[in-house]
Amino acid sequence: MTVMRLGSSGLLALIVSLGTAVAADLTVTVKEKGTGVYVEGATVVLADGETYQQTDATGRVQFVDTAIEGEIKILAAGYESLQQSVTASQTTVIVYLPPLTVESEGLEVTANRIEENTSRVSLTEQELSNTPGSQGDPLKAITALPGIIAASESSSSVYMRGSNDNENIVWVNRAPVGYLYHFGGFHSTVNAALIEDINIFLAGFPVEYGNALGGAIDVKLRNPKNDRMHYRFDISTITSSLLAEGPVADAGGDSFYVAARRSYIDWLFSPDEFNDAFEDDEDENPDQVTLVPRFYDTQMLYHQQLDKGYIDYYMFTAGDELAADIRDSALSDPQLAGRLSEKQAYLTTGLNWQQVWSPGFSHTMTLAYYHNETEVSLGSDDSGEPFYADVQSDTLLWQPELSWQLDEHNRLNLGIAASYSEAPINLYLSRLPDENDPDFDFTSQTKYRVNTELRAREYSPYVKYRRQWSDRLTTSLGVLYSDIEVSGGFSAQELSPRASLEYQLNPATLITAAWGRYVQVPQPTEIIEQYGNPGLLVTRAEHRVLGMEYRINPLYSVKAEIYHKPMTDLVVAIDTNLPPDNFSNDGSGEAYGLDIFLKREPVNRTMGWLAISWSKAERTNEITGLTRDFSGDQPLTLTAVWGQPFRGEGWKRWDWSIKALVHSGTPYTEVIGRHQEDPLDPTSRWIPEYGPHNAERTPVYFKLDLRIARETLFNESKMKWYLDLQNITFRENVVSYDYGNEYEKIDNPTEATGMSFFPFFGVEIEF
Repeated sequence: MTVMRLGSSGLLALIVSLGTAVAADLTVTVKEKGTGVYVEGATVVLADGETYQQTDATGRVQFVDTAIEGEIKILAAGYESLQQSVTASQTTVIVYLPPLTVESEGLEVTANRIEENTSRVSLTEQELSNTPGSQGDPLKAITALPGIIAASESSSSVYMRGSNDNENIVWVNRAPVGYLYHFGGFHSTVNAALIEDINIFLAGFPVEYGNALGGAIDVKLRNPKNDRMHYRFDISTITSSLLAEGPVADAGGDSFYVAARRSYIDWLFSPDEFNDAFEDDEDENPDQVTLVPRFYDTQMLYHQQLDKGYIDYYMFTAGDELAADIRDSALSDPQLAGRLSEKQAYLTTGLNWQQVWSPGFSHTMTLAYYHNETEVSLGSDDSGEPFYADVQSDTLLWQPELSWQLDEHNRLNLGIAASYSEAPINLYLSRLPDENDPDFDFTSQTKYRVNTELRAREYSPYVKYRRQWSDRLTTSLGVLYSDIEVSGGFSAQELSPRASLEYQLNPATLITAAWGRYVQVPQPTEIIEQYGNPGLLVTRAEHRVLGMEYRINPLYSVKAEIYHKPMTDLVVAIDTNLPPDNFSNDGSGEAYGLDIFLKREPVNRTMGWLAISWSKAERTNEITGLTRDFSGDQPLTLTAVWGQPFRGEGWKRWDWSIKALVHSGTPYTEVIGRHQEDPLDPTSRWIPEYGPHNAERTPVYFKLDLRIARETLFNESKMKWYLDLQNITFRENVVSYDYGNEYEKIDNPTEATGMSFFPFFGVEIEF
């Protein structure tokens, strides 16, 4: 028999060790890795495999008088499982759980705030942000959708089914904004991190949006986070931004965010350095940038939570500025020579109040004020006085809407959009050119001096009745009455009826249709006294849409729509130089086509879609009888997007996506000759001679973009970066033709090509 003898110190150590194993306390706190947010409902399992608890709202569990030494395991839905060693001496442990890299459904870009489905495009915010070529900006990515055409390669101003940018509605939080994109395409004026959803109606939009000939882009900003303070900083190729958000007082209560962004091209380049990098070597006396383009925007929102409702108080602003010295490019239009400067800005502030008063009765109310300002100076007259325009506007908008759920199958909405505007206008300028003017010559145009104030008011009540006739058939009928009056003599009273239908043919097939009448007030410069024609009528369009949505399987669906949009009373310039006879409603137009959208649902971070648009858009001048292709006419456009994570254990937080865009070219007007203004004076300027308006078309356009993104998680912060590689095939797409500063290259114009290969980058840090 063997006896083990222990000294007093060894016996004490054994007793202490056994006592610790069976009588220890341990508190475990579980947080999400990358954000530090407490994880409620996580299961913490001790080493014996039989003792476990679930975390509370603070992410904590406490084990009392329990054997704890060894490996503990933490499990939670939506997170990777984790094992961690715990020693007998530990009393507290903090565990950071990495969220699963499998992507959830996400938010619909076309959210259920609006029930109508006809001509509505649906993608997740994540899909749009990850679209190559968008630089992480979902509002720039909308040009990858069917029925939407970018006004130019570098622009995010869009044509929608035969209508230009001025004929589309843009809302942010149910209020108009001055403009949606900085300098027409650099970035949207709304921080991408704040967007909750986007409703995009290509046509047939319901009465609550008001009137416009084209489509509607409706941006809703999300609620601020209210669990704790969050901060986000990002830097990209041309901008940096900062976002702070969180609860006003206690977590879970009222919340706010403040975001600010600024470009820094003007910090990186002096005007001389900018000119050296981008000037045209062929010009002897090239135009010179004197103020490098710069822009900013800010967004602020306070979210007040009410019982069965909320009020959002918001303010967002944007500003853009540039200046240049115009030289050689004005040889054929000499009054444009000299300083060119442009400054534009807007401020929108207001509130949205949504309240549910009873199970069947609710209301939404928007009260907003917005201010726009545009200052332009260009060239000079023969005495050296510069031409200029200083236009400002102040608008107050009120739009309440009541909604009654009359019974299970019937809903009634009543609303009114009322607005009042004052716009001081001070200008010394000719009429402005538009896409109807391929041969516009500024020097020969009559210049007008205007110093006045434009006042406008609109009163537009509307009603919409939605009825579900059966499990298959739903209809919506609406009518909008518009009473509009503008100082100087312009007035209009218009009735705009609209209707839509949805028929569930079978569980996989939905038939949709929409019809409506739409009107639009001419541009302010077209109706102002002493400059335009206050006697103009509203322009008109009729939207006719028929569509089908088919669910192929749980992952794939296809949506196809045919449309026809006739337009009448469009404004054309007559160039009599005798206001008010220099504008008339003698224009008409027509747009028709087919849009097909094949989409893969975003599952496991894999996404994709194929958008095919066939269209025809024309405009006619009824005075001359000439019909031309609309500038936004592209007979065939195809966009294919695919994205997914990289494969392999070490690549699980890497993603890639690719976008291919091909279209049949853009219409343009060819210069076919030139002559001198004074045939007897060999020093007089050269005047171009044009062929038929928009009769030619640039070659087929093709562009391939690639995006690579990576997310890195730290304990209570995370970093995302991306490379947006544009035109990875280095294709030289012809976007226009340069005939020379004096049209000396008529027989051999220089091909102006679009963006070559360019790597955009972005880094986002959240904590």
